[in-house]
Amino acid sequence: MDRIARIQSLGRQRGRVIECLGGNSRLVRGAYFDPAADIDILDAYRAYVARMSASLEPLNMALLAAGRLLTGDLTAADVILDHLPAETYRLDQGAGICWVTPQNALKAALPLPSHLQDIDRWLAGSAEQAALRAWLGGHRGRLRWFDPPGFYLPRATEQPGQPAPPPVGTAARSVISRAAGRNFGTAIRI
Repeated sequence: MDRIARIQSLGRQRGRVIECLGGNSRLVRGAYFDPAADIDILDAYRAYVARMSASLEPLNMALLAAGRLLTGDLTAADVILDHLPAETYRLDQGAGICWVTPQNALKAALPLPSHLQDIDRWLAGSAEQAALRAWLGGHRGRLRWFDPPGFYLPRATEQPGQPAPPPVGTAARSVISRAAGRNFGTAIRI
């Protein structure tokens, strides 16, 4: 399998983190992501995120937190919430997507209720930031990581809530819910 196909197998959100960290450019010193063919791609991604974590730039901190979140490190959600922007980013036909990649990763990886899924309202100091922190605090111990495909679902001991519809452009998955013998709602492939 070639490099691009291997990266695509990680899913859209992980691929976007790689792109935003410079992992697709040989010109960005130390950032190019090209794992050996004999290394598990998820292990290579984890190692890449760990290696890139030396950055202190605020955007890079949030991007790296998104990378860690997408490897099953739920504590990284707090870092993303700590680095929400003060104003909504205005994207121009996709330009600037790296600015919102951490928020998109958080939204895709967590089974958030529908009223907390508008990332344009996720601003530093906002009521939404407080509500996201409260939701995360109340659900942290009840979430289970599934890798692959790379998202959290409620543990079997939690009563399922109303699932939110999947974001446009994502593939809905219910295989894990059926395999667990319970319907926990819709999970999102990231």
